[in-house]
Amino acid sequence: MNWTPAPRRSSAMRREQNLALVGAVVSGAVIATGLLLLLVARVNPDAGARMRGVVLDVVTPVWSVVRAPFDGVGRGLDWAGDYFGAVSRNRRLEAELAAARTGLQRAGADAQKLKQLERLAQVRDPQRTLVATARIVNATSGSVVRSAMIAAGTGDGVVPGQPVIGADGLIGRTVEAGRHAARVLLLTDPASRIPVIVVRTGQPGLAIGANRPQLELRDRVGADLPLLAGDRLVTSGDGGIFPPGIPVGTIIDPRRDPPPVRPAATPVGAAYVMVEAAYLGLPTDTSAPASRAPVPIEARRSGAKAPALPSPAAALQP
Repeated sequence: MNWTPAPRRSSAMRREQNLALVGAVVSGAVIATGLLLLLVARVNPDAGARMRGVVLDVVTPVWSVVRAPFDGVGRGLDWAGDYFGAVSRNRRLEAELAAARTGLQRAGADAQKLKQLERLAQVRDPQRTLVATARIVNATSGSVVRSAMIAAGTGDGVVPGQPVIGADGLIGRTVEAGRHAARVLLLTDPASRIPVIVVRTGQPGLAIGANRPQLELRDRVGADLPLLAGDRLVTSGDGGIFPPGIPVGTIIDPRRDPPPVRPAATPVGAAYVMVEAAYLGLPTDTSAPASRAPVPIEARRSGAKAPALPSPAAALQP
């Protein structure tokens, strides 16, 4: 009979026994060390803290060496992901840039055509006039009135009924003016009514203050086109106070009725604002003082008189 494999089996068994013994010794040493640290921390907290510090100093370099390969593999995977992600993002940005260039070229051609048509039709657009640039002194958000104070008044040409514009969009309009200060009615005030246009659809409407941080879009007219979240609202120029094209806000949730609007500008942190003259001034013909043109409520409160309009009899005279 052949008994040669027996020594191999015995040597393998001895290795397994030795490994088990080493594992038991290491486990026992770890448990004993933990119990010792726990005992020392109970008896002498200061000594326990020092021992934990020493153990931490010894274990940290070893743990760093053990983790080094795994950290290297993780960094490699991150670099590979960033590389492939950068390639896809670069391709997407190139496509967006090409589309933007095409749109810009079309917009330039349309603008040139519009200028030519305006010259042919002799269109007369009112000019925007800057009255003053002032600092916002404070802004209030009470339960009834939401207003702000600016450091410019009648001495600077500021009168009631003028639009106040910030760097990001419309802030409101002046309602009271002193010699060196004026009060501004903010867009979020319940008394605020701003004629606006939805840029994407061209629908006119009113952005109304609701005594909340958001506005409400009401009284839309024209084609019944659905709104989308993010649709921009700009002033339409109706009413003659606010110039057209000034950003007012963006639609937050078109599913709600009325749709809430996030204002484009806020007086908090705006620092400086521009006060402009009313986009369309009131008529100044005083040939017939008996008939007068309507004036804004703010102008009536300040004591301004309405300019007279010509009578029908005077209009028929040659």
